[in-house]
Amino acid sequence: MSRDPVVVIGNFDGVHRGHAELLRIAKASEPGAPLVAVTFWPHPMSVVRPDQVPPLLTTLERRKELLRNAGVDEVVVVQFTPEVASWSPAQFVDTVLRPLHPARVVVGENFRFGFRAAGDVSTLAELGAGEFKVQPVSLLTDGTQPSSSTLIRHAVADGDFGRVRELSDNVFRFSGVVVRRHHRG
Repeated sequence: MSRDPVVVIGNFDGVHRGHAELLRIAKASEPGAPLVAVTFWPHPMSVVRPDQVPPLLTTLERRKELLRNAGVDEVVVVQFTPEVASWSPAQFVDTVLRPLHPARVVVGENFRFGFRAAGDVSTLAELGAGEFKVQPVSLLTDGTQPSSSTLIRHAVADGDFGRVRELSDNVFRFSGVVVRRHHRG
């Protein structure tokens, strides 16, 4: 990359309106700089609390596609393993962020990272002092609740696709394998 990038970090499951706003703000923060999204696969809960893994809204490939469609120049996928889950906030910054040489890191105001979510936006700013700026972004709300993948998952589970459309500009897709049985596929 010719310029130091702006880096955004998140799960980005579904790349909903809150994610789109984060990406828009990140892109505008350093005009002309490449935008890099750091995401995790599999979902961190599958490692940290396997009994509480949420159903995902998108596959990794669809997530990458949605991020690129939203203006991301490069998607960096961190393979989330028990070792990654054990990293301190400093190890995360050293291993994931420093090699990207970010000019700025843009995250949601509720961003947490490192072992047992020990790091927050302030921790990130301390660890990046003198190397990169940290910009927290207020969460986008629907008037009552922050936009989130969890809200979309609940709307999908309830069959409320009008609500899904309110929360995301992306078309929700079901995917799976059709098996031959009753010829209704």
